[in-house]
Amino acid sequence: MTPVARRDITSTHRIGLHPVVVTATTERPAARPLLTSPDLRVIRADEVGPGDLIVSAFQPAPPGHLRRSDYFTYGPYPAAPAPYDPTCGCGVCGLPEVEGPQGTVILSTGFPWDSCDPWPADEPVLVLPNLLRRVPARGARD
Repeated sequence: MTPVARRDITSTHRIGLHPVVVTATTERPAARPLLTSPDLRVIRADEVGPGDLIVSAFQPAPPGHLRRSDYFTYGPYPAAPAPYDPTCGCGVCGLPEVEGPQGTVILSTGFPWDSCDPWPADEPVLVLPNLLRRVPARGARD
């Protein structure tokens, strides 16, 4: 019997993996269908765009461990990014925990709270992207 080289009996296939592994569900029934969307993405806070649906933040994790999702008790909310102003007076901007080493971004102002929603720019955010924002305008050419 002639030995078969390993490369002759295996094949490589490119597959797309979901960027999120859901191991628990949220108490918010309205948010549950979002967790199965193939369009969910984990991106940096400074990459969140207008109309992206912010689904979850992430808890800090020790080195070598995966970060766990930290579901919002009020459910997902749409992003409305705005410039960061630590002196705006909302009561949240200017707090040390919202200022990151790579800057700070505002993901919404006034919704779902009566204050800004500042995040360290490099913090991961689970979002359902606003797909309409990514569609070229009618008649646009490459």
